[in-house]
Amino acid sequence: MDWRDSCVDEISKHRCFFSALHRKRFIELFEMVQYEPFLTKEIVKCIFLAAWQRPSTDEMAGIFQKLIDEEAMEANRLQGARDSRPATADEREIFKLAQDFLAHPGETPDEACLIRLSKAWIPLGDCALQVSEIIDSL
Repeated sequence: MDWRDSCVDEISKHRCFFSALHRKRFIELFEMVQYEPFLTKEIVKCIFLAAWQRPSTDEMAGIFQKLIDEEAMEANRLQGARDSRPATADEREIFKLAQDFLAHPGETPDEACLIRLSKAWIPLGDCALQVSEIIDSL
């Protein structure tokens, strides 16, 4: 069985999604690129983070659509990509975490990254680290 086939089930089994909407947005993005040649485990980790809020989900969907339209084999464009809307300090830290996932395939960043998040955002960062370990184990 391919790791892509068990991805959503494994993340769900470990109760990493914060809400039914978070899970729905994750599945929406994941299914969009599930069988695209540019999909990697690191991108799935970024999908988990982007699915947290609708504007990030929409931004990632736009990037994915461009990659699909260009028949891209790799998603190098995701490194350094970010939207133009103003970002809070927490959003910038989550963006850095996503960039760490992309820059260091097969690795999970140290939990020290959580210190820079406000109390309300720590659960997202913590679950993203857990998802990273889950995805890498598939």
